[in-house]
Amino acid sequence: MSENTTHTSRAYLTTPGKGHMTLLTSFRRNGQGVGTPVGTVASGGKLYFMTAAETWKVKRLAHNPHVTLALGTRKGEALGPAIEGTARRLYDAEARQARKLLRVGIVGHFFGVLFDLKYPGEKTAVYEIVLDATDADPGSRDVERMQATQSRTGSRER
Repeated sequence: MSENTTHTSRAYLTTPGKGHMTLLTSFRRNGQGVGTPVGTVASGGKLYFMTAAETWKVKRLAHNPHVTLALGTRKGEALGPAIEGTARRLYDAEARQARKLLRVGIVGHFFGVLFDLKYPGEKTAVYEIVLDATDADPGSRDVERMQATQSRTGSRER
């Protein structure tokens, strides 16, 4: 995918105060990625989402906070290239503030009330995702690795 498309995805996902359906990929202990659609909201260059605290994605994130994100559908289909990030579970005041941010529009208020009723207090896990500086574009990582290898090899030949 082109670099412009990746940057467009990053810009779209990090639009402040706007909710998005995002395909969140968390990783099992064996390194296999598992994609899950989640509703996210951006604020201050970070993304926030909430989920039931007993889900497998919470267990995967506790073991490995590395995630990839892509614009997605409610069915879990990616609509663009993935970007990398790091997830951190929020507690107490930070979690309450993030939950307020997640109540964007009618859909956000609906899911906020639903989570409050079905998963009160600590039964809801609230996460903050900080996006990495480099985008998850496999082609660009391969080029970076190749350039690093060439620079090491070139310095030995001199």
